[in-house]
Amino acid sequence: MSTPSPPPEKSATSLTARALRLALFRIGLVSVCAGLVSYYVNQMSIEDDVRKRLVLSVEQTLQRESLPFQEIMDAQRNFLAEFKDIYAQPDEKQALVRDFDHIFYRHEDGSYTQRPGLFEGQALPDGRRFKEMSATYAPDMAPTDDTKARFALSYILSHKYGSSAKGRLFNFYGVVPEKGFPIFQAQDIAKVFTYSGPDALKLETFEFYQRGFASASHDPFFTLMYWDPSNKAWMTTIATPDVADASGQHKIMACVDVLLDELMTRTAKPYLPGAHSTLFLADADGTLIYHPQFLESIKSTEGKASIKSLNITNDYPLLQAARDLSPGKARLVETHDDIMAMGLIPGTPWVLAVHYPRALMIPSIIENLVILAALGLVTLLVEIFVLRSILQNQVALPLSRLIQATRTVRLFKERLNHDVLPIQSADEIGELAREFSQMADHIYEAHEQLESKVQERTAELEAANRQLQALSSTDGLTGIANRRRFDEVLETEWQRAQRAGGFLSLAIADVDWFKRYNDHYGHQAGDDCLRSVVNALQSNVLRAGDLVARYGGEEFAVISTSVDRAHALEFAQRLCSAVQARALPHTASPLGYVSISIGMAVTQPVHGSDAAGLLKKADEALYRAKAQGRNQAVLAEDEQNPEGNQS
Repeated sequence: MSTPSPPPEKSATSLTARALRLALFRIGLVSVCAGLVSYYVNQMSIEDDVRKRLVLSVEQTLQRESLPFQEIMDAQRNFLAEFKDIYAQPDEKQALVRDFDHIFYRHEDGSYTQRPGLFEGQALPDGRRFKEMSATYAPDMAPTDDTKARFALSYILSHKYGSSAKGRLFNFYGVVPEKGFPIFQAQDIAKVFTYSGPDALKLETFEFYQRGFASASHDPFFTLMYWDPSNKAWMTTIATPDVADASGQHKIMACVDVLLDELMTRTAKPYLPGAHSTLFLADADGTLIYHPQFLESIKSTEGKASIKSLNITNDYPLLQAARDLSPGKARLVETHDDIMAMGLIPGTPWVLAVHYPRALMIPSIIENLVILAALGLVTLLVEIFVLRSILQNQVALPLSRLIQATRTVRLFKERLNHDVLPIQSADEIGELAREFSQMADHIYEAHEQLESKVQERTAELEAANRQLQALSSTDGLTGIANRRRFDEVLETEWQRAQRAGGFLSLAIADVDWFKRYNDHYGHQAGDDCLRSVVNALQSNVLRAGDLVARYGGEEFAVISTSVDRAHALEFAQRLCSAVQARALPHTASPLGYVSISIGMAVTQPVHGSDAAGLLKKADEALYRAKAQGRNQAVLAEDEQNPEGNQS
């Protein structure tokens, strides 16, 4: 009887164990290297994105913040030009000397202020009113006729330009070098400033007075930040002297004070979360206007604190870069801790800098690294399982099944390192390696292409949707509803009124002689005029749900469900009065100011009717209002009351 063969001895170290250890080492090494590369690539990508967003955000902010300063300088130039034209006419100067005696009166100390009641809106004998205008003239020098003419002219023009910009500008005033200035603002300076005692007004100590009249320059300039006790606010003054005469002396200087608290509030919150802003003068020391960490130092030094005086070393690179800035263009400055975008606000000597700490980018980088590590771990586990199956079975059938199973790895997104696969083998393992390699490349490339296309198409679709939504319902010039939105709301309210049995009112307003206004003042002024009319209409609607829409050109429509026929004419007249109260100058109009004509129609919709009849009635009423002389409201005739009503 034969003796059975003894079982084969087991190897001290199995092939599977050795293969798994080698696989673990190789994949671990690849994962570490991939992690390091990923960390670097992610850091560069995130930083580049931050740079682009910083530049875009800062340039948008620079352009937005430059608009009020441009308005101020335009107003000052117009003020000086009109002052020069009137001052050059002898007859006008004589009339201004008489105006001086009507407007101002002399105090016992020799100073002058406006007469009592003028600030509150009391009329002069000729009917003129100068509400919110006050003035003071120092007793140092008795006014000559020339001084009186200039002082009175400055008073009149300061009211004109100040009242026209009320709500947009804090104040407006024209200073004469004889130490007198009339000012348009909400506070009466005649009750604040005196020329005696410890708090006596010394105009010659003010920076704007010293700089404006000390040289023959007529360029606009900004003062340093200062605390104004009369208004209890931090501000700066923008001043523009007139062109000096042959002796180098000025006749007048136009000034506007700018509240810095509003500017600080707007610039303190950059678009990027976690970033902070600084605002400083483009001078050698970087005189600070706003810095979130040094607000008390800025205020305690009365606006003289600077980057150098406070030794803010992290901001020193900003000082050097500020020398070469172009207005409205952002420039990147990078330090070890921050990425900063800075730019010069056009028309000002102010530099805005937005600081983005690099530390804010670390969480995003770590998050991407963790995702990569998790994918690497999953890959490692799958690779170990595959190798273990191959080495345990050592047969072709399991290898064939494994080839089919590995094709499911198409779900993975990282590029495979071909060197780790035995693609040169001529057996089943080689076939598996080649198939796996081709599949991995295909998945990676297809995924990258698809991901890129999805991102591009998504961004394009979102941008198009936003633009379409805005264009479909909003008038680009005035910001109110456009004709399309008006048609939708009118139809909706018509149906609702039919169901509820309520009233529906429609007013169509047309700006009187608007073509003449455009021809005389220009299209930009015409646009501003339309926006002012819109503001007047919006501020006088009765209910939050009422709609003010641009009907076309200089025509506007107001839909209201809160006005019945008994109150419709009163409502329309109030709209006319609101526009008239704006007192927008219109020299090409017979009235001398901007006005509107309104056609008003009221109905109680019934089933089977539509809004076209209401539109027609309002339009006919508008035609009657214009035919009867404009600047009025006409109520459309009712079917039960043919006589109708009109203003």
